[in-house]
Amino acid sequence: MLQEIADRVFVDLDYEGSNVGCVLTDQGAIVIDTPMIPSEAKHWAESVSQLTDKVLYVFNTDHHRSHVMGNQFFKAPIIAHEAAWREMSNYKDTFIERTKNLFKKRPEIQRQFDEVVIVKPEFCFTGRMVMKKGERELIFVHLGGHTPATSGLYLPEERILFTGDLLVVDEHPSLGQCNSEEWLSKLRWLRKQKYAQLIPGHGQFCNVESSEPLSEYIRAMRSKVRSQYKSGRTKAESAVVISQMLDFFPYRQGRKSLIEKRIRAGVSRVYDEMKSIYGKNGEVSKRGGYRQRE
Repeated sequence: MLQEIADRVFVDLDYEGSNVGCVLTDQGAIVIDTPMIPSEAKHWAESVSQLTDKVLYVFNTDHHRSHVMGNQFFKAPIIAHEAAWREMSNYKDTFIERTKNLFKKRPEIQRQFDEVVIVKPEFCFTGRMVMKKGERELIFVHLGGHTPATSGLYLPEERILFTGDLLVVDEHPSLGQCNSEEWLSKLRWLRKQKYAQLIPGHGQFCNVESSEPLSEYIRAMRSKVRSQYKSGRTKAESAVVISQMLDFFPYRQGRKSLIEKRIRAGVSRVYDEMKSIYGKNGEVSKRGGYRQRE
């Protein structure tokens, strides 16, 4: 359901995949992310068309399918971080096929992907980019942590931040491409800010304190995988962590295997991080004077 959370700032939290948003300016709209399922992406495009007759840009907060699959339904150039552009430049038909395979038990959705094409970013930034449209100022900012591409959109007048997947609420995060230490650091930074409202990549809008459960999850994952690694267990053996993390957040009925797969990817990623920290002998690496932080 479309909600206006501030003057001419709209969000919809009900699509499968990531949250989406729309910020209206005197010159047109900035759309934040697009739904993964084509019929939902079309619905989102129609909802936006009821607000404005001109979309200036679509901003992808990341390169994952839950943020980008509906880009084609907006006749506007795409903005994203440079790292998202690099990832999306390598997307082929197999990427769409893998997305279809997520819906094997829902053939009516699978068929929708036959019409999908990947629309890649035309405009990229690295650190931050400030845009002025009429009286409205928009700040596109790199956040990182979740992936090298994770970015957000800040509205300074309203003190609203669209966080992308830097923040997910009451949901197992995807750690498969993360830098977990950087992610924890950025979440600590987030909790020091004076934002009035956050729109997370997944979950209900919230305040900065709502990021603490995600930090707890990442710390727990690091601790459990570290213990496995320093005990000499292989990456495959470390998969016991999956069952230990499964009930950390709730998940819908029928999604257990998907969540287990998500956790498995996180275990693999964090295991590799521990290997780079401790080396083969379980000793802290002295490379570059590294000092490990939780």
